[in-house]
Amino acid sequence: MNTLRLSSRSLWGLVALGVLGACGPSPTTITVDPPELRYLRTQGQNLPLKYTVLDADGRKMMDARLRWTSSAPEVASVQEDGTVVARKSGKTIIGVQGGRAKAALPLDLTILATLEVRAPGADFVEMGRTIKLRVVARNEVGHVIPDAMPAFRSSNEAVAHVENGELIASTAGVATVTATLGHLSRAIAVQVVPPDFARLGLNLTSYTFKKKGQSVQVQARAYNRNGAVLERVPLEWFSSNAAVVTVSPEGRVTAVGTGRAVVSVVAGRRRTAADFIVE
Repeated sequence: MNTLRLSSRSLWGLVALGVLGACGPSPTTITVDPPELRYLRTQGQNLPLKYTVLDADGRKMMDARLRWTSSAPEVASVQEDGTVVARKSGKTIIGVQGGRAKAALPLDLTILATLEVRAPGADFVEMGRTIKLRVVARNEVGHVIPDAMPAFRSSNEAVAHVENGELIASTAGVATVTATLGHLSRAIAVQVVPPDFARLGLNLTSYTFKKKGQSVQVQARAYNRNGAVLERVPLEWFSSNAAVVTVSPEGRVTAVGTGRAVVSVVAGRRRTAADFIVE
């Protein structure tokens, strides 16, 4: 049997090589970027953090061994790969250490649960007026989120738009203003009318159909305080009983079934109506 014999010098040489092989570059700088999300959807949501580790020569270290901590684990914990797990709304500091390099990232986590946006009077607002918007956002336990301001978008900027938290009515017409905060959105129906809009009138107050299938065009007019006709006032039409008569968005009334119904035309808070009978 052959036995391998090593001198003490050779043995210490192998040990030294092993130690040198185990000692690689050490992290010198760690940079952690804040998460992009400001408002979270739910408890338990993951927030992967982006971070950069550099060695003494400024080279990126892809497999550096890091240790992550959270100053408030009840608010958020952190996994070995730097993924933050939200537990509840609150503040914490995420710490990371690798070798002698350290970094700290303060986090203010908000779990957005509800969003309420109101524009009192937006359904009938005169041209040139502004309405202060009321915004209330709450977290998962119902606490109001301070300074929460959604992003606003209007379906018709020429009719109405939002600036500095105020709804500005520009020209007569209708628009939908949408408020978005985090993952929540709320829509506001806006109807802008001329400043001197006073009343609505119809070309008839009652009408009798002799049979089903007949139709008649009803004409609605908007008037100012002096009785002059106003243009560009948006109108909505309604039938009190669609089984008797229907009405188109343009005001054409059609007989459907025997009976009586009321057709109304509405512009904001102004309303007028006509009676219809189908024999």
